[in-house]
Amino acid sequence: MNESQLQTFLTVAEHKSYSKAAEALVVTQPTVTSRIKALEDILQCELFKRAGHEIFLTDAANMFMEYANNILTNIKHAKEISNMVKDPIIKVGFSPGYSYSFITELLKTVKSMGDIDIQVVEGHDSVSLNERASSGEIDIVFTRNPISDHSDIISEYLFDNNLMVLLPIDHYLCEKQTIHIEDLNEETILSFKRNSFLWKLIDQQLIKAQSVTRIDVDNNEMLLKAVANNIGIGIIPELGMDKRYTSEIKARKISDIYNIQNKVYVQYRNSSHVNHLAKKIIYAVINHKYTEEEKV
Repeated sequence: MNESQLQTFLTVAEHKSYSKAAEALVVTQPTVTSRIKALEDILQCELFKRAGHEIFLTDAANMFMEYANNILTNIKHAKEISNMVKDPIIKVGFSPGYSYSFITELLKTVKSMGDIDIQVVEGHDSVSLNERASSGEIDIVFTRNPISDHSDIISEYLFDNNLMVLLPIDHYLCEKQTIHIEDLNEETILSFKRNSFLWKLIDQQLIKAQSVTRIDVDNNEMLLKAVANNIGIGIIPELGMDKRYTSEIKARKISDIYNIQNKVYVQYRNSSHVNHLAKKIIYAVINHKYTEEEKV
């Protein structure tokens, strides 16, 4: 008794016709007849009776229907065993501000690794992400602060993710070689996650700018679109800049903002299950960082 025989039996029972069952299963009618005959030999009973051109289920067939459905269901579940026993989902968390292109490159890297389930999470801020990593809720996190005094967590410094000022392509400040905070007087400043610790450091420097208008948006993508549409000037980490906007936005440095410390640390659980994947994801992050720098 095999899966094709059981499926053929149920299809004949549904259509009350060998020829229609053959059409539905995309096989020949003799194949359907052969499968039903083999099944009847195994069960040692007749499953269908003919009355003229019509086919009827025997009492044995009606009783066997439930068994056939249950067997096929169990076969389907058995085929899922390989998925059930493979490595569990890996959760990777990023602090806010990474661009669409950055996340896309990460996902391409994960896809190239093969049969791995992964969930990418954007955390509210670095502090909350580190707490979730320490509790075991997230396996790998990229944040601006290291996790210390935790024997189960490996923490590594990767690079600085300096802050850039983003300008619409036709903004007059694009022509200046050196930009100072005072040049932002009377400008509209775009931000997101302004209640974060990083933005508190930025605001301490922006005090020097006079009569600025402030707009806080929901996410990095919204900020980039707003700058591209001449709504204001944005301030984001370098890895927040998306290559899709290079024809509409120019990135510039203002020393007092650029020099605000914004490091990238990776933290991951110290286990063989996570270590191998973590190294590959770290490589993808580093590769994206320096590839994008070469394009600027």
